[in-house]
Amino acid sequence: MAIKMKRSGAAGKVPTTAQLDLGELAINTYDGRVFLKRNDGSEAIVELLNSGRAILAGTGLTGGGSFAADRTLAADLATQTEAEAGTASTKLMTPLRTAQAIAALASASGSTSLSAGEVIRSRVDGYVQNTSSSGYATRHSFDFAQNGTIRVSFEGSSSSSEPAYFRITRLRNSVLTALGTWSIAGTAWAARSLDVDVAQGDRVSIQYLASIRTVTTGFGKDTSTTTYYGYARIQNVRFKTGGENLIPGIYAPVEND
Repeated sequence: MAIKMKRSGAAGKVPTTAQLDLGELAINTYDGRVFLKRNDGSEAIVELLNSGRAILAGTGLTGGGSFAADRTLAADLATQTEAEAGTASTKLMTPLRTAQAIAALASASGSTSLSAGEVIRSRVDGYVQNTSSSGYATRHSFDFAQNGTIRVSFEGSSSSSEPAYFRITRLRNSVLTALGTWSIAGTAWAARSLDVDVAQGDRVSIQYLASIRTVTTGFGKDTSTTTYYGYARIQNVRFKTGGENLIPGIYAPVEND
């Protein structure tokens, strides 16, 4: 005896939950698709596996195929040549290829690789002064296209016995972190340094901030107000590579010089 199921010969036709009982099947004879009703607390129509269906490899992927066999999707990775050319729009990039592409861009823009132990120095070594106490000013910023260690050093002082403030920051994945903060009082120059771990895309900055302190003395008509200033002065900024060759990024190899 032949068993017949509910069926439709209309292309794209799918049964509704009201049209099927639990345990009943429906077939679309035009599309070759089979359906059943599922009830796991709420009713829904489920299509049974159809070997005519396929997993398609989209942009940046290879492999795929019909459900008639196991299928594997793989990443379609860029070659070093493609990464450095920067013209392929359908290939995926690994961290290595990204570093190679950034290095190629840095080289094309005139930035050169820094050998281990080499120093990046400011073209202007004379001091500059920040008189604002409302926010840190940036003296120098460097981007990096490779992982490694950089030693940041500078000389700071204040315009008076009042303190001036200095810090070294690292911007990584849009998060700014103060890695070292110093308070320096007095006009004598004080040397400070910090070893910083850098990764691809990091931006390391040296910043400085003045202090302003207001003191009120006396009473009534004898009241007087005195303001004390500690302007921040900075000079001889240096970035020295550690045990690796480093490539400065193309953002600003030397800023504010």
